[in-house]
Amino acid sequence: MTKYEGTIILRETGRENTVEELQSLITAEIESSGGKAGEFNSDGLKEFSRVANRKNPNGYYLEVGFESGPNNTGELKKRLLKIKDIFRVLIIKQD
Repeated sequence: MTKYEGTIILRETGRENTVEELQSLITAEIESSGGKAGEFNSDGLKEFSRVANRKNPNGYYLEVGFESGPNNTGELKKRLLKIKDIFRVLIIKQD
């Protein structure tokens, strides 16, 4: 298993789920892809430096450490982006 750090930006405008509910959904997706989720760290609400869409000028940032197989991260990212309340996903391999 390889260690990764995921940065997940949640939509603030029109979000249907709470942050806690989304953390549960993210954990379930990580575990269903054969990984093991760690703790979540919240960076809170931040304004985007470059606003691509005026309807989404800011986002709620979450960070999660997790372990997964090296071939599972691409599919995990696609599955996370299918959750309506998630705006962006960045997964970085840790050294």
